[in-house]
Amino acid sequence: MTVGERLREARERQKVSLHAIAEKTNISVRFLDAIEKNQFDKLPGGIFTRGFIRSYASQVGLDPDAAVEQFLSDEPTQRDDDIDQAPARTQGDGPTLATFVLAGLVVMIVALMFVYLLKPGWLGLDRVSAPSQQASAPDATSAPAPAATDSTAPAASASPGASTATTTGARTPTENTSPPAPAAASTQESVPESPRSPLRLVVAPSGRCWVQVTADGQMRVAREVSAGERITVDAAERLQVVVGDAGNFAYELNGRPGKSLGRAGQVARATIQPATVPQFQAP
Repeated sequence: MTVGERLREARERQKVSLHAIAEKTNISVRFLDAIEKNQFDKLPGGIFTRGFIRSYASQVGLDPDAAVEQFLSDEPTQRDDDIDQAPARTQGDGPTLATFVLAGLVVMIVALMFVYLLKPGWLGLDRVSAPSQQASAPDATSAPAPAATDSTAPAASASPGASTATTTGARTPTENTSPPAPAAASTQESVPESPRSPLRLVVAPSGRCWVQVTADGQMRVAREVSAGERITVDAAERLQVVVGDAGNFAYELNGRPGKSLGRAGQVARATIQPATVPQFQAP
């Protein structure tokens, strides 16, 4: 007896309909019917198929692990699914070149901060700061000079009007030199922030569908996603996407809407790299 026949027999023994199991497991009736008929080519495959069988077995009172093991025994090709094995092979690899480069940059930054805080003389910062202090000194002494020259004129004059004009003129340089300061601050705030990673995928489906996303060899998402959810996944080199219903799957790639991956009910797979990003972005 195949695993599909065992599941159907257990369901009929409990007098439960496929629609009732579909509501409890969030698995479509079409997929459940395919499992009972052993038509596994109609399922997404890999982790999706095993997850469907595990959930179905739990609802009808069978051992989920035993059901999955029988499925793999009946369908030996499912053991070699490349989608499931790819993350394991990647995680077993040694450190990449990018890892060594990043570690070197971190060490360099820490060393420069240490030298800057404890030994500024090694970088020549003490010699640079000294002339700047000397250059600012004449400005501090020369600023009061015009005020002193203007103040002597009212002393020689007996007219009250002349004293009022001189006082107003003395304030004018101070009022004209203060406004430019806010302009520098606004220039710094307008600098755009650089992107965090070469690849950014935002999953935002229009309906329920199974989604599996692998980023740089690490599994990031493997579950059913509902309409209204938004899941963001970043990657440096590669994104692998598998969807159980391409008609309900929608996404954004690097801030732009993505092209459709297929028709309703169709299982779709895509591999996205920085060089192929324009191929997946909508015009």
